[in-house]
Amino acid sequence: MRITKVQLAAAAACTMVVLAGCGGRPDTTPTTVSNTEFLNLPAMTNAATGPTDSATWALYRDPTSVDPATAIDYPENTVIATMCESLLRQQPDGTITPGLAGEYHYTSPTTLVLTLRSDVRFWDGQPLTAADVAFSLQRTKDPETGGLYGETLNRISSISTDRPDTVTLNLSSPDYWLPGELAAMPGVVIQEKYARDRGRDYGTPSGGAMCTGPYKLAEWTAGDRLKVTANPDYWDASLKPMTNEIDFRGVSDAATLTTGLSTGEISGTWINDTSTLAQLQRTSNVTVHLGPSFETEFFIPANLTGVLGDPRVRQALSLAFDRTSFDSAVYQGNAVAPRMASNPGTWGYAEDTFAAAWNAAPEPTQDLEKARQLVAEAGAAGKPLVIGTSTGIKTVNTAANAWMEAANAIGLEASLRNVSPQNYINFFTDPDARAGVDAFSTTTYGDYADPAALIALYTEPGGSQNFSGYRNPELSALLNRARTEPDPVRRAELTVEADKLVMRELPWIPMSHPASFLVLDKKLAGAPTSFAYMQAPWLAKLGQGN
Repeated sequence: MRITKVQLAAAAACTMVVLAGCGGRPDTTPTTVSNTEFLNLPAMTNAATGPTDSATWALYRDPTSVDPATAIDYPENTVIATMCESLLRQQPDGTITPGLAGEYHYTSPTTLVLTLRSDVRFWDGQPLTAADVAFSLQRTKDPETGGLYGETLNRISSISTDRPDTVTLNLSSPDYWLPGELAAMPGVVIQEKYARDRGRDYGTPSGGAMCTGPYKLAEWTAGDRLKVTANPDYWDASLKPMTNEIDFRGVSDAATLTTGLSTGEISGTWINDTSTLAQLQRTSNVTVHLGPSFETEFFIPANLTGVLGDPRVRQALSLAFDRTSFDSAVYQGNAVAPRMASNPGTWGYAEDTFAAAWNAAPEPTQDLEKARQLVAEAGAAGKPLVIGTSTGIKTVNTAANAWMEAANAIGLEASLRNVSPQNYINFFTDPDARAGVDAFSTTTYGDYADPAALIALYTEPGGSQNFSGYRNPELSALLNRARTEPDPVRRAELTVEADKLVMRELPWIPMSHPASFLVLDKKLAGAPTSFAYMQAPWLAKLGQGN
């Protein structure tokens, strides 16, 4: 079968969980982040005070592609965002501003006009043109590309390039989610001529890349190193690169990563594996920075034909799950319980509206008595619940055992279905693998800072991560109204209503909203602490610290 963007998104998120190792309880008493502190986490480190020659940046594994059409996981996104640029740009706080398009506006509810900057050049000196933009968007939409983001651009019915500096997107229906996608990987522009010449080799070590960003691809040996060097002719004076060259290195072992950071061999990383977080916080030459994140950890129903088909059982499990202990073990308290379905780091617009809804919502707490009552009302006592896990993946196994404990405590008959670490990904990509389980866990995220960006993926019929076939016409109607609403405050209000419905229905059960974790050598500064590193070229601001 052809793997869709949504399936791979989940698979990539699964990979993150694979690497978010949790070796049991933390080795020190964690400092729990308060709700107020979490909502006010800084999006950037201090500004760099000067340039530096080089840096070595760790990824949890080596990147396999630098093609934005197929990039969906942390290593690929991090590297591409350093080199390539989208039509619009996500700021570290999640807001969206002009990017390669210096201006953008809706001339009608179904027409979005992008005016390109006149001073942008590709690395080879050729100017950015409307034809390059049209080619890039069409390439992303085209199933033959094998791209992962076609569905996110599904309301673009045609693209007009009547002027060299103007791109008009004609929409089949209003789409005010589209600017967010154009500020993420779906909106990245590559050079048409170069990409056509390389064909399917584009984005590989043999085919390379041709973009407009502050860093150029200089050297790439598969399985070894990927080096980028500063682009001396970069157009954006506010993001002139301060580090001359950056080596990206795949480091999959947490202990090796921690040693490299402590010795200075590795300059920095955004960590996925929090198992050595306490040790890193004690390491004298690095600082662990917490920042806003798009990520949420979920317990995912694989089907609704079994015990999880009754929302009362899903609600009961949510009430039974011990989030405090889980967050302490996995994130050492640097996470908050989900009052809403999406992480507060996703509030990239109408922040006051989302914050008011968050503060008004109850914080989920464990209530076994109420959970047992719901199970009894649903007639589910004694019914089986099979949880997918892998003993070879520490965090997955920690979560699975916590869910089994919660389920058995409220009268269900829970058991674990263990698979190898290599096969755990099949729960996300293969319906046959999911047929044997009722639920499994993952951490995942949307493309941009809007709670709806992720909610739609796992709740909409045919959605990319809607594995169980969940359908709710009321929720679909709310999401569509949000997508077609031009006023950001009203759009946020509609999204809040959709989020409340998700929290009642629990098509996925949110477990935790973690912070973003940046580990940086104390000699350096300027990197974002927020999840913006996945979509925008903010490593250009990396340089000497105080």
